[in-house]
Amino acid sequence: MAVTGCVACVKYLMFAFNFLFWLCGCALLGVGLWLCFEPNVQQYAQASGDLQEYYIAVYVLIGIGGLMMLVGFLGCCGACMENTVLLGMFFTFLLLICVAEVGGGIWCYLNREKLKSIVEEGMLSTVQQAYAEDNSVIMTAVDNMQRQLKCCGATGPSDWQQSAYGTVPDSCCKEEAEGCAQGIAFQAITSLLTINQDGCATALFNMLEDNAVLVAGLAIGIGAVQLLGMLFSLCLCCAIRRADREKSYPI
Repeated sequence: MAVTGCVACVKYLMFAFNFLFWLCGCALLGVGLWLCFEPNVQQYAQASGDLQEYYIAVYVLIGIGGLMMLVGFLGCCGACMENTVLLGMFFTFLLLICVAEVGGGIWCYLNREKLKSIVEEGMLSTVQQAYAEDNSVIMTAVDNMQRQLKCCGATGPSDWQQSAYGTVPDSCCKEEAEGCAQGIAFQAITSLLTINQDGCATALFNMLEDNAVLVAGLAIGIGAVQLLGMLFSLCLCCAIRRADREKSYPI
């Protein structure tokens, strides 16, 4: 029995919100694939020295995006077909996603300093051990990171003092030119105005903090869509069951 009146409006709103949720899943999946295959982003990950953790995070993001697409599809089909089983599956999956997102966000916030130290240690290991002329991939990644973030080393230019490379690379210079950092004494490097003094770990986290409003807005928007989707699914499911009872036991 088809729902009518205000419940029909809920049905179409349910479809609209699930379509929007499906689009959000497509966006997350797209971002995950971009992070996985974009060369510049991969260079940042290689420079941080934590490739395993990076790819785990990317695969989790891709999985969440795919799950959101599946959930949105279930919600759209459940609303169109007025199927309480599909609506129930939609509600359950959506609730699990919300719990996972809230838990993951809280964990990242509480362990933000630990995450920062992990990134610093990985970058320091890369700078001091992996950056060498026989490893062009790491050299290109670190140089690009230092150029784009206007930084030098993991925590500062003095990190290069104990590196296998043996000197500060030209990408640390504020105005880069061939040989601009060659022959500089490490004792005076922290006072030179021609060398970027900020470490790349700090610069990277500062960049993330500068975009915190954008990230928070995206998270709030996705959360609002999820809550509305759960509310509409409950309302529609109850209305469909009530309509079925009225059909089976007419007054």
